[in-house]
Amino acid sequence: MNIVCIGGGPAGLYFGLLMKLGDSRNNVTIIERNRPYDTFGWGVVFSDATLEI
Repeated sequence: MNIVCIGGGPAGLYFGLLMKLGDSRNNVTIIERNRPYDTFGWGVVFSDATLEI
């Protein structure tokens, strides 16, 4: 089965992992709009301005 998940947040990644573990024949693609090392959606995120104080 081909699966495309829009959004690489915690729910999207977990869903993709479960679908792949459930059936290794599944082709899972996760599309994320942010850069690879952005951490939005994973809890509390402080802006650069906040961290400079």
